[in-house]
Amino acid sequence: MPPMQLTSACIEDLVLKMSMARDLDEIMTAVRQSARDLIGADGISFVLKDNDCCYYADEDAIGPLWKGQRFPIQSCLSGFAMLQGKVVVINDIFRDGRFPIDAYANTFVKSLVIVPVRQDDPVGAIGAYWSKLDGPSPESIERLERIANTAAVAMTNVALIKSLAAAKEEAAQARDAMILAMASLAETRDHETGDHIRRTQHYVRALAEALQEQEAYAEQLSDEVVDLLYKSAPLHDIGKVGIPDCILLKPGKLEPEEFEVMKTHAELGHAAIATAERYMSSTTPFLSLAKEIAHTHHEKWNGTGYPRGLKGEEIPIGGRIMAIADVYDALVSARIYKPALPHEEAVDIIIKDSGEHFDPKLVQVFSKIAPKFEEIHRAFAKGH
Repeated sequence: MPPMQLTSACIEDLVLKMSMARDLDEIMTAVRQSARDLIGADGISFVLKDNDCCYYADEDAIGPLWKGQRFPIQSCLSGFAMLQGKVVVINDIFRDGRFPIDAYANTFVKSLVIVPVRQDDPVGAIGAYWSKLDGPSPESIERLERIANTAAVAMTNVALIKSLAAAKEEAAQARDAMILAMASLAETRDHETGDHIRRTQHYVRALAEALQEQEAYAEQLSDEVVDLLYKSAPLHDIGKVGIPDCILLKPGKLEPEEFEVMKTHAELGHAAIATAERYMSSTTPFLSLAKEIAHTHHEKWNGTGYPRGLKGEEIPIGGRIMAIADVYDALVSARIYKPALPHEEAVDIIIKDSGEHFDPKLVQVFSKIAPKFEEIHRAFAKGH
């Protein structure tokens, strides 16, 4: 390949590396590794604007320059290029006179070019240095300008990516806060529910993570899905907000007609989350899963559950997981109408209900990790 084509190809390679950079260090590394040879300079420095200073963040040179040092922007040639927003070319630093030559006294530098990174609102500069007078050629200046322009775009992209990541994180935190706020609505109606939703959230994650190790569930229970299960689990009883106090807080067994009203909390929860979807004019994996769990966690493997009488694998995996978590916590927790059962007795009841109330494969995994459920119950017991 002819030298001109080779140089052009190398520049394109550098441009590509910078455009794909994920952070500032990758941008500077790309410049350090390639720019000096492409320009034909004896040294390259990457300078960042740091408030009122020029920070010489990186360099590649035949001798030491100023890496790691800071200079006032008003008395630094890189700062001058940034403040003016234009390229500075000096063919002989000893005859220029605009800035003191003390900074160059212990270096090889005799001529240089400084190009601001982003001319309208510079965020830095790239300097090229020669150990001979009249080092910068028109071609080297043009190439350095292209490298600086690409660096400007790359730095803008990195800043945008970080901004989007921060916004995404903020949105996720807001979502999690809203989940807890919505779930706390149920807690205000039923003081037992608050501790219940926190414990079941952790039961769900423990069981889902154990199921990930099973080949049959590994694909459908990705890390992302497990995280969504964990975060949406607190909404499983949100529908209880719509149940009258006389039924929700009754200190005894419900009459058949009262139980029919209590059962409507699954439909009420589903409807509440569906309303949120309609308001957004779309669904999200989180809302879809939360709605699914709220609607199906009282379905039974044999088809005798509610509200739809789903059977077997017609019941979504989230509902099947929540069913075990929900019943276990109800068994080991004291209620106004019943005492708490010992952990071992609760585990036996769930195992005996395998294939009737619960998915047999899930019960098999639950039986192996049941001690984790006991640990969670103790850790999140009322008052902790």
